[in-house]
Amino acid sequence: MSNDSPISQTTSAELAYALGCADFFQLMSMFCFNPTTELAQGVLDGSVTEDVRAIFADVGIDPHKAATERLDGVYNENYTDENLRSMLRQDYTALFTHPKEPLSSLYEMQFRDLRDHREAPSTLFLNEAALHAEQCFRAAGLALSDAKSREPGDHMGIELEFMAYLHTQLAAALSEGDAAAQERWEKAISDFLPHLESWGCDFFAGCENSKQGVVYPWLGTAGRAFLEEYLANSAS
Repeated sequence: MSNDSPISQTTSAELAYALGCADFFQLMSMFCFNPTTELAQGVLDGSVTEDVRAIFADVGIDPHKAATERLDGVYNENYTDENLRSMLRQDYTALFTHPKEPLSSLYEMQFRDLRDHREAPSTLFLNEAALHAEQCFRAAGLALSDAKSREPGDHMGIELEFMAYLHTQLAAALSEGDAAAQERWEKAISDFLPHLESWGCDFFAGCENSKQGVVYPWLGTAGRAFLEEYLANSAS
């Protein structure tokens, strides 16, 4: 069978798509934890911009939808890595971890309760979303580590990391031509997808509209654009 056969082309396209999704979910997850110097460096040296535009192209999304020009305000300032990390941490705190009035929530069930004006808020760890997420982790052979102060399974950063892992495993199955493994990981993605469907686009829209600094509103724009396309593809 020649390398340019329809089957080879389909597998190649599926592989590129799975790898692009894995890269994007992993990158987005980094912004959902307390920003590091490494993340600030990536924003400042332009590698985050380059990566996002390349990922959009790899998965067939117009790179202009990544709206990376919105990061020009960062490049036009004389930030050092530490200056930018400090700014990112201030924005992160205001958005997600302010002790009194955070602008949004990093936790699926808490976010949905607030969005849907639920009268009786769910418990942070013992709720439907967190418990189902951890069930999915275990089914994939993973578990949250207790070595550090852990987060509930419905933390956005953890959900995105898990999606990155699932797509990495799917890409490996596609690369190896392992149909059974491909089916396993496609099912794992399908089983977990309702989590992102229920709040992912709203979460990124909240970041986009937050007016909190430069980076997180851009993150919201890029994240929402990608996720909307991804969910539409998954539904087709």
